[in-house]
Amino acid sequence: MSALMPQSIGIFTSLLKEEGYALDLFDCTFYQDINAINLGKNTTDEKIENKQVRKHDNSEWEKKGAKPKIGIKEDFVKKVKEFKPDLIICSVLESTYYLALELLNSVEKKDRNYKTLFGGVFATYAAEICIKNELVDYVCRGEGEAAIQEFCKKLVTEDRIDNILNFFVKNEGTVYRNSLRPAVDIDTVPIPNWDLFEPGSIYRPMQGKIYRAVGFETQRGCPYTCTFCNSPSNNVVYKDETKKIFHRKKSIKRMKQELDFLVKKYNPDLIYMVVDTFLAMSDRDFDEFKEMYMDYKIPFWMNTRAETINEHRAAGLEDMNMLRTSIGVEHGNTEYRKKYLKRNVSDEVQIKAFEMLADKKYVSCANAIIGMPDENRNLIFDTIKFMRKLPKNIDATGAFIWAPYHGTPLRDLAIRKGYIQKDVIASISNTAFSMLNMPTISKEEISGLARTFSYYVKFPESRWNDIKLAEQSNPKGNAMHKKLGEEFDQKYRLSEATMLDLHD
Repeated sequence: MSALMPQSIGIFTSLLKEEGYALDLFDCTFYQDINAINLGKNTTDEKIENKQVRKHDNSEWEKKGAKPKIGIKEDFVKKVKEFKPDLIICSVLESTYYLALELLNSVEKKDRNYKTLFGGVFATYAAEICIKNELVDYVCRGEGEAAIQEFCKKLVTEDRIDNILNFFVKNEGTVYRNSLRPAVDIDTVPIPNWDLFEPGSIYRPMQGKIYRAVGFETQRGCPYTCTFCNSPSNNVVYKDETKKIFHRKKSIKRMKQELDFLVKKYNPDLIYMVVDTFLAMSDRDFDEFKEMYMDYKIPFWMNTRAETINEHRAAGLEDMNMLRTSIGVEHGNTEYRKKYLKRNVSDEVQIKAFEMLADKKYVSCANAIIGMPDENRNLIFDTIKFMRKLPKNIDATGAFIWAPYHGTPLRDLAIRKGYIQKDVIASISNTAFSMLNMPTISKEEISGLARTFSYYVKFPESRWNDIKLAEQSNPKGNAMHKKLGEEFDQKYRLSEATMLDLHD
């Protein structure tokens, strides 16, 4: 599930090492047998098959130390027995929640001489679900830096832990539910330390090549209100419980200090900007960042929104040596986008943004979501037709199937309309297909459109009958899907020569 070594684990490693705790890590990233315990497919393979990302050379990745593994449950049990932890901290997305439970449940009860703490996005918005599970002792909602630091100190001194802000604490049948503390000053957050990871873990794929990649956080939170995302909910929850805002930016001084450290320690040749909307900043802030980053010019990936792009920024990103930008279009129907997604941006603004990026020496890709509440085939084709208006050199125009994550307003809508049950969890086993039962379109049709979405966008309409056949998951459909995939790679992917020219 992870595109790089997680920022949170690097931060907590720094924080807890400074306090003198003995730490170890169990990293699930390279295990190939997650599907053997009924937790779904390899998500990267699915993205490659659906032409959302480029295929990379696994043998090249393995040469750098990122070798696939088998035996995830056995290795986890071995780690627990050898390290003998007092506390196991599980960082969980909704899509990895069941995996965490499977691993913890694989340890025999006689060997469970530890407590468990769940944190992360899912723990924040589904704390009640987590704390009710017999395998979970504590839950940390929201940011964990200050909360976990206080928690660990009190565990050591055997002080009270049932009153720690951010924490749900379970003790002898009683659950203590504490409110959030104010958001941390991100200029004071420790610089991530990924030394607990295996050396090969720093290598990650991007655009079909393998890079030494690290994450870099320039701000935390998002100022926008998209209903399909739970990041905007942080603004609501923190304002309600702390009377303070959640969205914050790092100072240029702190960012330079962090970059100096990361470059010296890890020598990255790719940086992931770990930010929801990287360009959610003023032109003045952009210029200050650019002036600072020109001292490094390390290729980077970023995610942003179309309305944050202008000619000045498009040129500045090229000067800074950006490698790739992902922009979420999400939906091609203006009214649906405005009413259901709270994205009040016109088609013209979005198309203009991609046109401003088109001739620069970096790659742009456009992302969409399908299978959202009340969608039908015609609405999905509105998105396809919109994507076809974008410049032809956009490298990827894939679609992801919407997952009803906790903490998103769109999930609440799906529950109200009866498309999902209230207790549904969007786990790794079901984010590869639609979880909604809608009268407007079937799950099977959504899956078929997701796997052929890129074909509909790039191939001429005269080929749409072939593509419709490829939607079907049967021998004829699969054969056509494979044939179209080979043709897609030959005709519509940027060539290796073009890619080299862009980033030479």
